[in-house]
Amino acid sequence: MRVERRADGVLVSGFLDTCSGSHTDASDTVLVRGTHPYQAEMRSYGFGAVNACDITGDHQVGVLPVVSPAASSDRHVLGLLLTGHGTLEQEGRLASLTPGNFVFYRGRRPFRLELTGPYRYFVIDLDQGGTCFRRQADAAIVNPDLPELASGRIFTAALVEIAGLAARMGPLTRQEMGEHITCMLRTLIHEANQREPDVPAARATVLDRVLNYIGQHLDSELSPESIASAQYISVRYLHALFEGQGDTVGNHIRYRRLDRIRRDLADRDLAHLPAYAIAAQWGIQNPSHFSKLFRAEFGMSPREFRQEAGII
Repeated sequence: MRVERRADGVLVSGFLDTCSGSHTDASDTVLVRGTHPYQAEMRSYGFGAVNACDITGDHQVGVLPVVSPAASSDRHVLGLLLTGHGTLEQEGRLASLTPGNFVFYRGRRPFRLELTGPYRYFVIDLDQGGTCFRRQADAAIVNPDLPELASGRIFTAALVEIAGLAARMGPLTRQEMGEHITCMLRTLIHEANQREPDVPAARATVLDRVLNYIGQHLDSELSPESIASAQYISVRYLHALFEGQGDTVGNHIRYRRLDRIRRDLADRDLAHLPAYAIAAQWGIQNPSHFSKLFRAEFGMSPREFRQEAGII
């Protein structure tokens, strides 16, 4: 971590982007201002491809990002307040933070975080290892209702436990917890995008059958026509089921396949298999197409992902 005191506040970096060499090349540089000299205790953790930092301070602070004009705007951050009170404002949206609440925001776009001490703020950089949330993320950005959704309540409880026990976890446990964090957040983002949060029982039953069928046949040829035929419904009705959930059949199949591939790429028992062979096992046969899909979804190549996961 690097701290530089200036006339307009204190520059802090390296608490999430632990590999950076200076404020100028760090992706996590922030300017901290307060009525007292800035002092905080920070403890960084690596959760596989996800980095986190547990920050504890006594006084009120205001935090602003310091962003290079060349920096990507797709970096996503999640902040969990464990003690104290706060607010986060971004893109005209405002979320209040009380103990046990979290907020999801973009770390490379202007935001203002206010924390009233004594506070403890557990911040997670979700894209440091390339695990991006580009698709459908807008509905979740600084959404104050996110923690109250069904998956949001489950996610909150898990985050509080992870933050409290991070220091006692071994490297392998933390790596697997990073996978759980990203998977749960994806579920939460999907729920935030649902157009029909309360699906009628009859449609929910059909959708359950469709999802189970897809999950059981990810390694086979799947098309809207074949899925609809197997479930004795029309293709039009199949598309309507997914549209009601803010998704499409094609997107859902692609993500579930890529997610299975991503898990296998992080499996040390499968380290001897080339990435394209793993992809082929899950229905993506073209190596070049697979690499493009993987990078578009997760922000890095399959090889880079394996390197981040410590597999190669």
